[in-house]
Amino acid sequence: MSGPGRGWLALGLGLGAVAHAGRAAADPRADALAAISAAVPACDRARAHCVALRLHVAPGEGTVGAPPLVVDAAWIAAQVAQATALFAAIDVAFELVGVDALPPAAAHLPTRAARDALAAHVRPRALDVFVTGRLDNVDDPAAPVRGVAWRAGRHKYVILGANAPDRVLAHELGHMFGLPHSTYAVSLMNKTPRAEPPLAARTFAPEELVVMTRALPRLSRARVLVRRPR
Repeated sequence: MSGPGRGWLALGLGLGAVAHAGRAAADPRADALAAISAAVPACDRARAHCVALRLHVAPGEGTVGAPPLVVDAAWIAAQVAQATALFAAIDVAFELVGVDALPPAAAHLPTRAARDALAAHVRPRALDVFVTGRLDNVDDPAAPVRGVAWRAGRHKYVILGANAPDRVLAHELGHMFGLPHSTYAVSLMNKTPRAEPPLAARTFAPEELVVMTRALPRLSRARVLVRRPR
């Protein structure tokens, strides 16, 4: 079967090239990136469609005792696992095909220009997901924001804050599949505060699944989605 493989994985360090493999192994940031790639399983071969995700993670604060990256491998694995579970309804799973560290400036994105600057890291044949330590709300500074599907010129990508609960990646990927925010009570695309249904029962509404399925040919043409024959 064809599809994204672990051989695609490149541990790129945006903070500078590491010339020797022995030095890279001793670099806490390289170790953290390797842990992320190891924590996220390959795309489930039982799924009809596999979507490639390329991950870019901001470094920690750089102070003594600070973590090497703004999130750890368990945080990433939980986000991808939730997305994979929620997209099972359209027979889609996800796989990391690249993971790298961003420059220090990406640890805080306070403005539209800071979000736009991430477009320089976008590459073809995957959906790019950026993780920052702090993602400011550029429309209402008083309101928290945990994730966004962002467009900069011809590029569209996902940005997650380190404060994002584990369903935020699935929500933002819903936008990448063509969904707007919704009013369906069951939908995780509905941002309205509500008690019912409980968070664990929220998913994509049947009407949204139709829209998402229609996006699959577009993703296939962009070589973001690789069809895996059963």
